[in-house]
Amino acid sequence: MKERVVLAKKNILEMILAEKKKELREKKNNPRSFKELLNNKEFVLLAEIKKASPTKGVIVEKFDPERQLNSYISAGVDAVSILTDEKFFQGSTALFRELRKKTELPLLRKDFVIDSLQVYESFFIGADIILLISTILSKEKLKSLLDITHSLGMEALVEVHNRNDLDKAVCSGAEIIGVNNRNLNDFTIDLGNTEKILSLLKEKRNRDNYKIISESGISSREDIEFLGEIGVDGVLMGSSLMTAADPEQKIKDLFLDRRQFYAD
Repeated sequence: MKERVVLAKKNILEMILAEKKKELREKKNNPRSFKELLNNKEFVLLAEIKKASPTKGVIVEKFDPERQLNSYISAGVDAVSILTDEKFFQGSTALFRELRKKTELPLLRKDFVIDSLQVYESFFIGADIILLISTILSKEKLKSLLDITHSLGMEALVEVHNRNDLDKAVCSGAEIIGVNNRNLNDFTIDLGNTEKILSLLKEKRNRDNYKIISESGISSREDIEFLGEIGVDGVLMGSSLMTAADPEQKIKDLFLDRRQFYAD
């Protein structure tokens, strides 16, 4: 009789563990893949929601993130970037959680991620993608954070500014590379920086191994056309959309000749 009780308890424990493994698989299964969109579309837009920045201060006084998100959804954007830094960008994880409830689009948690705790936090607030900035991370730290990110079923946009950043990103296993066009020393903007990074990848003969997103300073159709011509896979736009009187119309005007961008 005692043996049967032990076996019964063992069977219950096995059932519980099997169910827990199933629950974990479901949690890690991420249907909102930004990488998949990049593989299937010629050109994508990551539209950003932010109230302020260190260089511009408060960008929009009447900050209505839900309305901004709805404009992006109506315009047909591919993914949305949300600032969660509180002190310098006036964002929050609470805001991210709220907007997560409003859309099934892939969401990028944009912050200064320097510790594994922030990666786990990103998972629990519902992020599909996180920003990892190569400049502020050692090669070892970047690889560690990338590994944790991927183990949780999330993806990472690894931001680079120069050759050294790019080398770290490549060695760490990055798949999606964001090129920041802003000089972090004097904060000037040069879209040519994206072209330089693309040239470096072509020198390495591994350009096709990565998806490239151009970031910062993109505001006109000329900018979009230039970046499309040099071969980027998409752009991240923030301030120019936040300050637009009609973000939906601005997006459609900017991408008028790229109808596949918002026709899906």
